[in-house]
Amino acid sequence: MGHPGKFPYNAAALLSGAKVPELWNDDGDTFVYLFPQGSGKGPSFRVDSGIYASSAVLTRLAHGRLYSAGSLNRDPLEPLPDGPANSNGSEGSQESRALSDSLDFTTQETHLYLPLTLSAAASEPFTPGVVPHLPPEDIDHLITIRNLCAFLVGQSLVATDRRPTVFSVFMKISDTLRTFGFSNMNGSSFGEVANSSFDSYVEELRIADVRDSREKTIEGIVLGERMRAVLLYNEAFVHGVGKYDEITKLQSPKFDLISPVTRNRMERASMDLSLRIKNLNDKLTAFDFPAIFSGVMNSKTAEESKSVRFDAWRSVFMNFRKDVISYYKERYGSWPPKASSKKNNLETSGLNRIVLKELYHDFSNLYDLLVDRSSLTTRTVDGVVPDAEMDQDPTIRALRSVLSEYDRSTPPVQPPMPFDVPILPTLTATRRDYGRGDYKKDSKARGKKLKDDEILQILRAAHNPDANISTPFLEMFKDAERKAVHGKSISEICEVRAGQWLFMYAVLQTLPMLVVDAPAVKWTHGVEYFLCEPPRSGVPWAREDHATQRSWYEVAGAGGAVVSLPSDVIEFGVEGTYRRSHCWQMAEKWTAHSNVLSAAAAETLQAPLPSPPPMFGFGRQDSRPGSRASSPSRMSQRKSVVNLGLEALPLPPGVQPESPQSRPQPSIDPTKTFDAIIGPPQPQPQGKKKRVDLF
Repeated sequence: MGHPGKFPYNAAALLSGAKVPELWNDDGDTFVYLFPQGSGKGPSFRVDSGIYASSAVLTRLAHGRLYSAGSLNRDPLEPLPDGPANSNGSEGSQESRALSDSLDFTTQETHLYLPLTLSAAASEPFTPGVVPHLPPEDIDHLITIRNLCAFLVGQSLVATDRRPTVFSVFMKISDTLRTFGFSNMNGSSFGEVANSSFDSYVEELRIADVRDSREKTIEGIVLGERMRAVLLYNEAFVHGVGKYDEITKLQSPKFDLISPVTRNRMERASMDLSLRIKNLNDKLTAFDFPAIFSGVMNSKTAEESKSVRFDAWRSVFMNFRKDVISYYKERYGSWPPKASSKKNNLETSGLNRIVLKELYHDFSNLYDLLVDRSSLTTRTVDGVVPDAEMDQDPTIRALRSVLSEYDRSTPPVQPPMPFDVPILPTLTATRRDYGRGDYKKDSKARGKKLKDDEILQILRAAHNPDANISTPFLEMFKDAERKAVHGKSISEICEVRAGQWLFMYAVLQTLPMLVVDAPAVKWTHGVEYFLCEPPRSGVPWAREDHATQRSWYEVAGAGGAVVSLPSDVIEFGVEGTYRRSHCWQMAEKWTAHSNVLSAAAAETLQAPLPSPPPMFGFGRQDSRPGSRASSPSRMSQRKSVVNLGLEALPLPPGVQPESPQSRPQPSIDPTKTFDAIIGPPQPQPQGKKKRVDLF
């Protein structure tokens, strides 16, 4: 049997009932017997009892006097209905009672006999040096138990002609774990030992690297469910949604092994992804953002139009747009890029993930260069402008009015960036007497054309020095900026900065819903499809529980009304995605040095406040006096810039969101979001590399 040259496995010891060297731990407290007591064959394995502590069946077998023997009069490799074996209160077989009576609890050693259904040949007395000729069914039983123990202790696994692949080997292991009743408290895993061991195999055998294979993607989802492995399930699900159409076109019979719950979730996630892609393509195919110009910038009577020249902003915006399109056409050969061009190595045409990641990186660098890191936004989702805003620079006030309209122009409503305005160029960078109280002199200076050398000094002062790096995109921008401000006054230079900022802001706000990968996804390098759709609503293999983890939220402008929402609506919704994006992550970094800014940004970064979907029945935000949106006390605390209409509220002690069931939460909660379950990546233990030997 097997395939020569691919780690052949010597099964002589296993088949003859002798000691199996790789599964013999001299410090182990449990001797495992695969053959009947009457065969005269000794234990095959010596292991630590901790590896089967999560198994209801093996615990009963090992300590029969303390447990009902109802599960001992059956072959544990026969399929069980659903879930762990349960005691039926029967007296059990004579063999079970004899086994129970023979256990000696005065010693630390346990002798565990597994009642496997083997042929008569397996019961023959042991003859040293002679390997018995066993039928294939016996060999399969013995290899199955051997692989289970090897799996639990982290040893190499054995493949056979019946199960020649890693996938088939682990499918059998999952069946065996389930048959032996391995489980944690709520069924969300097979227990700590099995869970950590499988994560190790996944890491070392690269089972989760499904980037280049549709079949392996399906296998990853199936194994994630069958092995109750959150990390693998999360990885394979995200990749599976990204290439959902290609997976369904494959028509693999393994696709039917995916649970109906997961298939439905994948289909819904794929539909959502298609909508996100369409919305982005509508804007970035030609960098067309008509919503920027459809509100206050299109008004001749707006208060802002009396202090700034919106026409000049628009002109700069369109010129910068041309520069950007020209740059990316030169970079990729065309825009949107076409695959197999001489200027790129893309396998798919259009605005794929790799293209948009580069675009996002370029514009993030530009944002870091230009942003005013001392001006935390005062904007809110409902467009209310606080009184403090009226004291700001007219350009900043007008900018925030335009940006606020743009963020709310199309669904989903985009949260304002924590730091949402640029450094405005000023003459104070070159003239010591500017801004010292001589308003007539300052006004005259603002309208006077400047020389190029002074302009360059002003521009340098209006860039963040730590972000002034050299990249092809930033060099293009600096060249375009120098040309745009040539021979202009400081007022006109500020208009250039405002127009460029509007374009940059529109691009950056469009990208996060596609370019921010789902949490804990590892195998991302070189992937052209999108990895932004995580699984939701808890793990599908845990015990059915409709009471998914929920939180209470206050609704803005609804007179103090509150709603209870599933947590993953928050974590994986718009605000959760933006909170993991560049501008929000940098805001957390930039405010770390300042107690005041840090406290203000903390509300922005740590209190997700999502917009209520239409189904909740709340209409347009109410900014009338007395409403929450216009609350002076709330505004004085710098209302969260991620506030999309709802605010998370603490619950009084003992109060829980309304749910169909109420139960104590176990150590691993199957209703948690994947973001919470996964947590930060854990270092893998060092040890022997896992492999699958062939028999």
